[in-house]
Amino acid sequence: MDTLKRLKLFQKTRAEVKDPQAECDGIVLYLNTSGRKFLGMDVLSLDFSFVNPRYIFLLTMMISFLYADLEAAVLADDIGGFAYNIAVLGFGLQGFAKFDAYVYRKKFMHDLVWQCSAFLGKNKGHDRFSTFLVDNVAVIMIVSKFYYRLYGLVFFTCATFGILQSVMSGERLLSFGFQFSFLDTNNWVGFTLTYCYQVINSLMVVISSCCNDILIAIVYVNAMSMYDCIMSDLRELSKISEMEKTQDNKRLAEEQMKSIIQQHQHLMQFLDLSNDVYSSYFLMSLASMTGTIAVLLTALVMVRWYPAIVICFAASFQIFTLSLLGTLLLIKGEELIQQVYDINWYNLDLPVQKSLKLLLLISQNNKEISYRFGVMNMETFVQSHKLVYSFFTMLVTTKE
Repeated sequence: MDTLKRLKLFQKTRAEVKDPQAECDGIVLYLNTSGRKFLGMDVLSLDFSFVNPRYIFLLTMMISFLYADLEAAVLADDIGGFAYNIAVLGFGLQGFAKFDAYVYRKKFMHDLVWQCSAFLGKNKGHDRFSTFLVDNVAVIMIVSKFYYRLYGLVFFTCATFGILQSVMSGERLLSFGFQFSFLDTNNWVGFTLTYCYQVINSLMVVISSCCNDILIAIVYVNAMSMYDCIMSDLRELSKISEMEKTQDNKRLAEEQMKSIIQQHQHLMQFLDLSNDVYSSYFLMSLASMTGTIAVLLTALVMVRWYPAIVICFAASFQIFTLSLLGTLLLIKGEELIQQVYDINWYNLDLPVQKSLKLLLLISQNNKEISYRFGVMNMETFVQSHKLVYSFFTMLVTTKE
């Protein structure tokens, strides 16, 4: 995070942030509007009904995709074609995990988004908090712009790749392997219908993935901001402890300590809520992407299917981004513990010292990004890739 803040792009973006709450709310509103317009999904309004044409169309496309992709994998002529369709299926399965977060747990998701907005609105005018709130919202803006461009490029590539291949080879080639067996892609009608079907599916996947990834970044960057606020208040409490021992200063220290405890309780509740919303999605992402890499490596070893390398990189990158978020959050928790240790507690009254001891105890039980059976951090990233590497070496040894 500190490396990012030294970039010129960050300094330029930071200068554009006049109101952290308004900027963050603007991004969320844009994402929500896109989801409502293209996917028939809305997390900002509890009254919004999923019984609408766009959402029903989305479900129809996703279910038909499962059928088409599995059928294409079964009917594939070689291991490369089979692996390709299974890899696409791995990415597609994440779409169903998003239903858990944005449909089944919609109320929790709604609360999570509005808590982010309320937190920024409450603290944006605070002199000590405004600096890092602006910094963190600038990070969110940079991440958002990055994902807009990344997923825009992905969609453009998916929509044009088949056409470019067709033009260069003189044959009718599709961007993806999944297709319906009852449509003959050797004639123009079947090819055009299948191509349009794949482009529409790509658009839905790109929009849902882009909105989801940015919302995850907003949630956990705001959690890091909450840590920053608590640590700022702890530094202020340390300054108060060095002041003259007057009744006013004693009362001020007690009020400050009470505020710190309340903020920490709210942060823990916020992280619990975020894990309730996203843990199933994180589990599906980790399992499907690790499985996808393993299947693609099989194709790479068995038939030298080199496009697998590119798809492996995309799957690995997705695990990496989630693991990085978890690690950054863990670092913030460790910084909080260190901040409690560094405070001049011996200058404070006994009730405040007891509260500090309580804070020290509960802060050591860090809340991390959970995927139900574990936590997402860089150790998880390394372990998942060690598992894949062991599988890869076993394949190579077996083939030799």
